[in-house]
Amino acid sequence: MRPMGRQLRPPSGVSRRSVLRGALAVTALPALAACAPAAPAPDTAALTVTDLAGQTLTLDGPARRVVTIPLPAASMVVAVHGGPDVLVGMNAASLAAMRSSYLGAVHPQLLALPSDVAGSDFAPSIESILRLSPDVVIQWGNRSSGIIEPLRNAGLRVAQLTYGTQEDLEGAALLYGRLLGRQDRAERMVTGMRERLRAVRTQTPGLAAARPKVLYLRMAERSLTVGGGASYNHFVIDLAGGVNPAADIPAEQAEVDLERILAWDPDIILVGTFDAATPATLYANPALAGVRAVRERRVYKVPVGGYRWDPPSQESPLMWRWLAGLVHGTGAPGLRAEVVAEYEFLYGRGPTEAQLDTILQTVPNAGSAGYANFGR
Repeated sequence: MRPMGRQLRPPSGVSRRSVLRGALAVTALPALAACAPAAPAPDTAALTVTDLAGQTLTLDGPARRVVTIPLPAASMVVAVHGGPDVLVGMNAASLAAMRSSYLGAVHPQLLALPSDVAGSDFAPSIESILRLSPDVVIQWGNRSSGIIEPLRNAGLRVAQLTYGTQEDLEGAALLYGRLLGRQDRAERMVTGMRERLRAVRTQTPGLAAARPKVLYLRMAERSLTVGGGASYNHFVIDLAGGVNPAADIPAEQAEVDLERILAWDPDIILVGTFDAATPATLYANPALAGVRAVRERRVYKVPVGGYRWDPPSQESPLMWRWLAGLVHGTGAPGLRAEVVAEYEFLYGRGPTEAQLDTILQTVPNAGSAGYANFGR
């Protein structure tokens, strides 16, 4: 999984705003029909789309066979399309995440898809991808040309993704909407994000100087890895009304020692979804017993739904609400019903009560303060 944070920007001379506008620009190309016998009009026209790296690509029509190489892309393509049938291959790490997610449960056919399309370094496996005959391949757009050019040299169409900021997240949704001919769903998704962003922000000023220190631990089992000031986690903590004590670390993530955690003395600790650590892991560590979050039992495992809630995704607005409920001490009333409604839109089916408990990590968080009726 690629670290989360700020991304390289489009090539010189291409503004970020123009790239996002370009993701919405679709140019119909008329078919050449001179001297041809009369035939029914095609139901699709060729389209040209600008990706998040500022490059254009032209497809014969909306993509119906998509291969995704970046880890977060697979679940979002399914969500924007409104179903799993366009995804024909994905990164092995995407499949691993899907096996333990709600998305894998509601669309089990995804678990049988090929996952040999790239190595752990995102270098594409051209032979494997060509066997899938994709209309488009989603690839990172801010790494070396060595992971892009082999795809293009093989005659494959490539849409490049940047990732790590809210702007990137919205741009990705709009890009997928254009590629898939599902602009309506993509625009609804982005509009919903912006509305909920404003709603969460209205709660934050009320905390004034009493903002709690909220530390995100991406890893906490064998090492202590925190989300720094360049991470999406920092953005979410600030949005929800917390203060990230690791904000001075200028990286997306960094491994720190125990003494650093003790010095920060966070009020709330979020345990990430990238290893098996739980709140019990931290509560059982005698070296952490003096940390306020441990002492007051305010350590929480981050939820996992159709995708992990700690990195940016189509489910990020739910993460904002969840964390705001912890920071403000409100228990996020109505969150469970909101998850059901959101999943009905994103994945075509809302979770059961038992599935909601799994998504919201009710069992791992059972020993943490204020979680007995969280989200109800």
